[in-house]
This record gives sequence, C-alpha cells and structure tokens, in this order.
Amino acid sequence: MNEAPVTADNEFTPVNSVVELATYYDALSQPGVANLTLLGPGEKSHPLVIVEQLEEDYLLFDLTAIRDVAPSLRRGGKFILSGYTPGGLVRSNPLAVRDFSSVEGRLLAYVDWPKEIHVQQRRASFRASLRLGMHVGVLVRSADNDKEELVELQGDLRDLSATGCLAEFFMQDGVSRVLPDIATEIALHFPNGTSFEVTARVRHIKNDNDRQVMAVGFEFENPSKAQEREVWNYVREIEREASRSASNGDSRNESELFRIRDEDDDRLGRRHKHQYATPMARRLARIAGYLDSQMVVMRQGEAVSSQQLSLHADRLLDMLDDDREEALFSVHCIHRESRWVRHGLAVALRMADMLGSQKVPRELRKAVAASAMVHDLGKGLLPQDIWRATTLSTEMYEEMHTHVDALLDKMGGVKWLAPVVRDNVIAQINERLDGSGYPLGLKADQLGQLARIAAVVDSMDALQRSRPDRPAKPAAVAAKLMQPLVDQFDESWLKKYVTHFGVLPIGSLLRFEKGVFAWVVGLDRQKRVAKVRVSPHKYAPDEKLGTVIAGAALAELGRIRDVLVPET
Repeated sequence: MNEAPVTADNEFTPVNSVVELATYYDALSQPGVANLTLLGPGEKSHPLVIVEQLEEDYLLFDLTAIRDVAPSLRRGGKFILSGYTPGGLVRSNPLAVRDFSSVEGRLLAYVDWPKEIHVQQRRASFRASLRLGMHVGVLVRSADNDKEELVELQGDLRDLSATGCLAEFFMQDGVSRVLPDIATEIALHFPNGTSFEVTARVRHIKNDNDRQVMAVGFEFENPSKAQEREVWNYVREIEREASRSASNGDSRNESELFRIRDEDDDRLGRRHKHQYATPMARRLARIAGYLDSQMVVMRQGEAVSSQQLSLHADRLLDMLDDDREEALFSVHCIHRESRWVRHGLAVALRMADMLGSQKVPRELRKAVAASAMVHDLGKGLLPQDIWRATTLSTEMYEEMHTHVDALLDKMGGVKWLAPVVRDNVIAQINERLDGSGYPLGLKADQLGQLARIAAVVDSMDALQRSRPDRPAKPAAVAAKLMQPLVDQFDESWLKKYVTHFGVLPIGSLLRFEKGVFAWVVGLDRQKRVAKVRVSPHKYAPDEKLGTVIAGAALAELGRIRDVLVPET
C-alpha cells in the first residue's frame, strides 16, 4: 500500500486545468496508485480503485475492498484522495461522497469531480512517453533565420503533456534556421493521419552528439479549450498505447491513433531518409549538423563545447587525408544548414588544405580548421534583420561587428585551442591590410600570416555565396574581383589561392558545348579540369549526380560554354 506522507501545503503546486486534472485522475485510476485517507482522529490511508471519471462531473470509486470506511463516508465524513503519478505526488482538497450504489455485490461511490488538486515535485505536467516502435511526426514551421521565408523542420515526438512536448530533430536538417527564441507553429502527425497544430515556444534544448539529434522542449502557447481537450486525448492515447505495447500478451486493441494509414507517409520519420550526393558529403553533413546545433544552444546561453569542437576538427582533417578531392567537393553538397555553417566549413577545409600543401603540422592545421569552422557562428546570435538587409544603417553596421566578440565570449572553455590561432582566424579574419576591416581596424603590420590567409579564403568563399545586396559569383569571377584588391588582401596569398585551387576549382558547375551540366570533381597537375560528374539540373549536387567522367569521355562533352552559379 502506498501511503501519502504528510507534507506542508506550501510544497505542493495547485493544478486546476481541466485537461491536466483529467490526466492526473486517469493516472490515479491505474492499479495500486490511488489512496483514500479519512480525515479525523487516527486518520489512515486505504488503497482505492477509481473505476471511472466523467470530466467535470464525477469520479466513481470502488469501495468493495475497503467497506469499513463506508459508515464514516455515509455520515458525510471528509477524505483526501492521493497517490503517486508520473507527474508527482497528487493530493486533493477534502472531498465527500455524493451518492452510493451497489452493482453485483460491489460497493460504488460517486464523488463530485474535484476541480483542483495539489501536486508535489510537479514537473511541467503529466507526460506520456512514446515507446520504441511508436512513431509520431513533428513538423515545425518558422521564418528562416537566414532568409525571409517560411521553412519547415521534421522531427520525432518523444513525449507529450497537456502543456507541451519533447521532440527530437536530426542535426543535419539545419535546426538553426527553424528554432528561434520566438513562437513557432508546430504540428503533430499521427500514424492514422490525424494531425494537431498549435503555436509553441522553445523552452529548452539538449544536444546528443553521439546520436546526431537535438532534443527540444516546446511549451504550447495559449491553446484554446478545444485544443486543450484534444491534447489531453492524445496524451491518454499515447499512455494507453505505450502501456499496451509494454505488456506481453496484452489483449487490448491497438489505439486508433497508431494504426498506420499510409506506410509511405513521409511526415513520420522523414528525418531518417536523407540522401547525399556522395559518401563524403554525408560525413561532412555530420560535422555541419554539429555546428548547426552548436549555434542553436549558443542562442540559449551555452558555450562552445571544447570536446566536440576538437572531435569534429579531427574529423574534418580526416576527410582531407582520406580523399582530398572528394572532401573539397563535399562543401557544395550540403544545403540544409545555416549559411554561417556552410561558409565556415568551406573556409576550414580550404585553409586546412592550403596549409597541408605547406607541410604545416597537423595540430596547427587542426586548430586553424576548428577556428575557421566556428568563425561566423557569432552572426547567428545577432538579430537576423541585419543579415537580411540590403543596406545597413550606422547602428546596424556597428552591431554587425559585434558578432566576433559574441563568439569569442563563448570560446573561453576551449583551452586546447592556441590563443594566437584563435585570434588570427576568428578575431582577425575580417581585418584588412589598409585598416578598413573590423572589429579593431588593424593594419598590415598588426596582422599575422594566418590572419592574411584567412581573410583571402573567407572573402573568396563569401563572394561565391549570395547575399541580400548582391548575387553569388562563380569562383573564376570571384578571383578576378579579388585580384586588384592588394591594398586590402595579401597579394602573395591571393596568388597562392588561385594557384592552389585553380581558376575552375573543384566544385565549379559547368555547362558544356553539348548542353550538359557537370560539376568539377578533379583537376590535373596544371589545375585544368580533369574529372567531372554530370548533373541533370543546375541545383546543388544530390543523389541524382552521375558517375565520374574523365579522359576521352570528358572530351566528348565539348568545350566549356559557361561557368554557372547553382540555382536555389
């Protein structure tokens, strides 16, 4: 028998939401949970069976096993209903029986439906958790943090309560673009086709880097009474189905909500179905997922994870060591993540590749790669209106410069990263030789070699990505635009960049004389196009990418007619 301990009233939280009350009473109706305690001298708790509840009308008790309490209750004696539930210890206000009934030898008692209870150590509310094999899709819609457009994020429901839910999202889905601090639209999709939509707010976030998922807690915002009742029904059905599936030989029928209507419904578990143009792109997507989720938790006040940054910097270098050409091409194959993440990875790979050709030790290359990977994540901490504007006011321009310090403030725990590397690559990547850069306006004699390389690689890649104030440029055009800017950029590193990567570098999208579109995936020693992969379209590379073409087969495509910027 579970006896409710005597506890001070101020340790309990009152609950008076109809939805939550019904959920708690449902939990109390489970075998061995509820207790009845008569008030008065020598009060004692008795195990109680709750047979039924009619919302906002009555609770029906079975007193057959505790008939000795009936005389006191018939005289109007008051009692407390209590019990331990998943939401905490529940205790009612004093109650009284309004009517008795005998059915087939059972003694039943009707009690007015309590409109308030008190819960000790109450979590947000009663939560129904999904067991293995139960699938409910979660679709989040929000304004893109990078662009002024509506974007969606698909995930999996992990638990549901009357006031919110916990969902998991795949890190590689670009979570930073969809999970702002503001209210967002969320939809639940059940296997039988039932959907439920409500406005919600992100309350907490936790990364699971091993599983590559982000667990996000949502709180429903101002749900209507109808929505509250609907959620409550879903909570009860999830709890019932979880209990049924956990019991061997349970004869209860499967919940209607979990009867699969369409096996091909991509709203359920869609996050597991991502395809990538190459195996190397899949590897890079894992790193991108880490960076994207890192930016999300930074918005929640967390610092950069030293261990995870080290791990993923090593993984990036391993990609270059395993297959340099495939690694460089993989940068062009990821597109779900924030632009700051994609840009950071491109800069990191190219800087590490250039330094590798200079025989720089791996540990230094790792530090450079780590710094480059995160160098723009501070931009994700600033108001997104700045990055959507075609022109910046003086105030916006000054605020934009603060992204460097915003990131550095989160880097204090990364002790393995040498300060000189961090400062050169993160703090000084936006400085210019003539002092026109930011945040400090440093000049040539104040900038080290790593800062000079970083500035060149960063700007070369930035020109190849679209911004609200200008379109993206092909690599060859970007190089021509950069070439005369020797007052801002180190001339020797400008030349070394083009010499190292070529005029038509890996990742260039070409249109050949015969009208074929193809991506450059390999160069010869003279940095001429040596290998391509044919594409059926002008978008980013995907699983439809053709096999590698080289030699005579490449010559059959004819001359290169155009160098294109991929369409979005």
